[in-house]
Amino acid sequence: MKYFRIYPWGLRLFLFLMMIVTMSGFVYLMIAAFLPRLTPFSFVQIAEISEHSPASLVNASILVQGMLNLFMFLVPAFVFSYLTHPSPASYLGLRAPGKKIQWVLVILIMLGAMPVLEFIGGLISHIDFGAKVKAEQAANDGMMNAYLDMPSFGAFVRTFIVMAVVPAIGEEFFFRGVMLRFVKQRSRKMVFPIVFTALVFAYAHTNVYGYLSIFLAGVLLAVIYYLTGSLWCSIVAHLFFNGSQVILGYIGNSNATLKTFINNNDVPVYLAAGGAILFVVSFYLLLRNKTPLPENWADDYTPGELSQQQIN
Repeated sequence: MKYFRIYPWGLRLFLFLMMIVTMSGFVYLMIAAFLPRLTPFSFVQIAEISEHSPASLVNASILVQGMLNLFMFLVPAFVFSYLTHPSPASYLGLRAPGKKIQWVLVILIMLGAMPVLEFIGGLISHIDFGAKVKAEQAANDGMMNAYLDMPSFGAFVRTFIVMAVVPAIGEEFFFRGVMLRFVKQRSRKMVFPIVFTALVFAYAHTNVYGYLSIFLAGVLLAVIYYLTGSLWCSIVAHLFFNGSQVILGYIGNSNATLKTFINNNDVPVYLAAGGAILFVVSFYLLLRNKTPLPENWADDYTPGELSQQQIN
C-alpha cells in the first residue's frame, strides 16, 4: 500500500483539506436526508435552540451537533492518518506518556486553568463589540444553556458524550494530531505551530467573547502534548475541561446555588487566584517531569526507514 507520506507536503495538505470538505459535505447531506425522518424540526430550528426550546428539539440539536463534530474533526483526522502512515496511532501521537505522574499533572493543570480562563472570558464579556456580536453571543449562550439543562441521567450521558468525549478525541486528533504536525514540518521551532493551531482552534468554536480563552486553552493543550509526548494526555486534559462543565451543569440542575454561580459570567477573583496558583505549581511539576516530543517527531519517516531507502 502506498501511503500519502510519499507525496509532497503541499499535496498532502490539499488532500487533507479535500477530505475535510468531503466529510463535511457528506454529513450535511446525511442530515438533510435523514433529519426529516427522525424529527419534525428543520435544520434552522435545530441551529437556533435556546434554554426555552422543548426537550425534543434540544435532543435533535445535540444529535446533529454530535454528527457534525464527528465527521468534521474525528473522522477526517483518523482517515487521513490511516492513509498517510503505516502506523496511524504513531502518526497521531497516540502513545503512553513518558511518566505516569503526567496523567495527574495534566488534570491538575486544567483544573487550575479553568477558573482563570473563565475569569478572562468574564472580563471580555463586559466589552461592547456591537449589537450583532452581542446577539450572536446571546444565541450561543442560549444554546449552551439548553444543552446543559439535563433533566435525566440519560440526558446527562448523551450530553457528556457529545460535548466532552467526541470533541476531546476528535479535536485533539484534528488540531494537535494532524494540523500541529503539518505546521511543524514547515517550522523549525514549536512556537509558531502551537500559536497557529490555537488560533484556528479558537476560530472553529465561533465564540467571539470566548476567543481569547479558547485560544489560550488551545495553546495549553498543544504544550501538554509537546511536554508529555503523548496525545492521550491532551485528550484527557480536553475531556476533563469539557466534561467538568457538563458535570457541573448536571449537578446545578438540582442545586440552585450552583446553577446561579455557573450562569454568572464573573468568576470571583479569589477563585481565579487559587486556580492560577494551582496551575503554576502543576505546570512547574510537569516541566520537571517532562518527556517532550523528540526533535524529529514530525518527520514522515524514521531514521531507520530513511537509511533503508538509501540502501535500496
